[in-house]
Amino acid sequence: MQGISAAMAAAVLPANAEVSRTDHWDKEVDVVVVGSGTGLVGALVAADAGLKVLVLEKHPGTGGTTLVSGGVVWIPLNPVQAREGIQDNRADALAYLHHLAQGQADEELILAFLNRGGEMLDYVERHTKLRWRVSQLMGPIGDYHPEWAGSNVRGRSVEPVRPGTERAGGLLIEGLLEALQARGVEILTGTPARQLVARDTPQGKEVIGVEAGHESQPLRIRARRGVLMASGGFERNEEMKRHFLRGPSPYTLGCETNTGDGIHMGMALGGDLRNMNEVWGTSVYTADAKANGKYRGSIPLMHPGGAPGGILVNRHGDRFCNEAGDYDSRWRTFQTLENWGDLSYRNIPAFHICDQSLRESSVLFGASKNEPLPKWAVTASTLAELGAKLGIDPKGLEATVADFNNHAAQGLDPYFHRGEGYYDRRGRSDPSVTLKPLAMQGPFYGAEVSPADMGTCGGLRVDGRARVIDVFNRPIARLYASGNTTGVGSPGASYGGGGGTLGPALTFAYIAGQELAQYIA
Repeated sequence: MQGISAAMAAAVLPANAEVSRTDHWDKEVDVVVVGSGTGLVGALVAADAGLKVLVLEKHPGTGGTTLVSGGVVWIPLNPVQAREGIQDNRADALAYLHHLAQGQADEELILAFLNRGGEMLDYVERHTKLRWRVSQLMGPIGDYHPEWAGSNVRGRSVEPVRPGTERAGGLLIEGLLEALQARGVEILTGTPARQLVARDTPQGKEVIGVEAGHESQPLRIRARRGVLMASGGFERNEEMKRHFLRGPSPYTLGCETNTGDGIHMGMALGGDLRNMNEVWGTSVYTADAKANGKYRGSIPLMHPGGAPGGILVNRHGDRFCNEAGDYDSRWRTFQTLENWGDLSYRNIPAFHICDQSLRESSVLFGASKNEPLPKWAVTASTLAELGAKLGIDPKGLEATVADFNNHAAQGLDPYFHRGEGYYDRRGRSDPSVTLKPLAMQGPFYGAEVSPADMGTCGGLRVDGRARVIDVFNRPIARLYASGNTTGVGSPGASYGGGGGTLGPALTFAYIAGQELAQYIA
């Protein structure tokens, strides 16, 4: 990994500015925060310590991908669940986090998240007008893997509220921006950071500033305390996705400016990488994503998963996953290769197959029962006809539906266990809320489904103090990182529950802010 990090950085960025070029600065501040999403918490902490803070944002607007999120934040053992009378304990939280990490997070990161996450929530309430409540988005569901040891049915997912408003990612960003404005923090939008300014020391690189571009002009900014890199992931960089991800994720809801810039800048200083094969996964209707996926949050339709009356199959007509499971786990099932022939991805493309009951009882392909289906939806009078139109083996599809129906009539799914889990049933006891036979008479409906993501979750390696670590296992002085610019993830590989992206991102931004506030050269 050490050689890869250095080689990739050299290929994608010019050399970082040398110390000999530090005689001129266009601006001087204490802290530069690159990115205006979850990194705003770090800016808030630094500003509260009396530091002069500048936020640089590549996008013309603020908020990053957080702006178009649900605003839910997943934090185990948090004070919000405690005040709402929901029990949690440290042993359970650690057990769940260890399972979640799947070996891709250091114990230091897990403990930092657990120890500081609740502290971050409390800080935001005390220093902004935002207030937290246990999330109502998923009803009685909280953790995405309720059957794992240490899971908490409800309470680890919280969301921001203000009097007279409902939850939203935009509300979270609005509350943080309002607090920063009151503290006089300057935010420059349309101002991409280009490279870090650093000097050599006996202990390695030391960051002393940032070179950016503003209104087509270069902008050199001195950062007396340091830089927090919170510029998002690399979901809009197709080359990086090909190099690093475990498999295809051709569509994204991530911010259109998330091209891995912060990761590249850290790599150019020798920054190490972690978790680069992972994304925050989901699945989408292919035609809809192609037409609408250019901007952050602009893909309107997610594949609905486990609605009764539908299944997900591959081109062979075979089911390949628990359709009712969480969206991130479902993403992983697309990444299976054939082990003969052309060795293609067995489950890409996939297809959502539905009967008339789903058409009448739910919104299907974005259309209610009284609205016309989109042009890309396929309708047929028989399963064989539907398979032929979609490019699915007709006999394979018919055999799969017959087998699925035989077991579903008994409330069973012996292959993928749909309906067995508390998450699948959305907290209910009857598996029929997701598991029931498909009709044997048409009409039938179908559409192509592809893997997609809400962002990548690999990047610069950081320690429990949010310091970026180089390939020789040394902190890069005065350089901190958080969110999808880092390899923190959940911490690790999997998705813990609603808000599993924002929880660690906000927490490590908070830790970075505290470190910058206390930094002594």
